[in-house]
This record gives sequence, C-alpha cells and structure tokens, in this order.
Amino acid sequence: MKCSICTSKIDVQANGYEGGHNAFPISNGRCCTRCNDNEVIPMRIAIISSGRAMPTQALKDILAEQRKARALAKVSLNHITKQVNEERKNNG
Repeated sequence: MKCSICTSKIDVQANGYEGGHNAFPISNGRCCTRCNDNEVIPMRIAIISSGRAMPTQALKDILAEQRKARALAKVSLNHITKQVNEERKNNG
C-alpha cells in the first residue's frame, strides 16, 4: 500500500499492522508513519489549537479544487484578453 501523501510504501508497524495511519485532514486515505508524524499530527494540533472546527474535506482535495479554479480563471482571462485585442485590432 502507498502513502496517500508522499506516495512511498507504507511501513509495517512493530505490531505487524500494515494499514498505515489515517491521513485526514491532509488527505483521504492512509499514510506512512513519517507523514503521520511530520504532517498529519502537527496539522491536527494546529487546527485544534486555533479553535477552528476540523475541516470536513481533506486539504489535498481543497488545494486540487483551487488549482482547477485558478487554471479555469487563467484560461478565461486569456480568452477575454484575446477577444479584446482582436476587437482593438479590428476597430483600430
């Protein structure tokens, strides 16, 4: 099984458990011990310490949605810019 955060192989625990750790709120799925210790647990502590509610969606998913939205906005802006430049050229 691969870590849903770093994609490395999930380590086997000392007790023989091979299922990894719950990777939420960083991502949905399972993660290795290194990502759990260095990413997931500190993020959970930061969220709890800030007094905010635990997110209902994984941060990795939120970031992916934001990247898609930015890409769509860039395409739209490029299209509008092209149209404006063509109109200026035709009216100019």
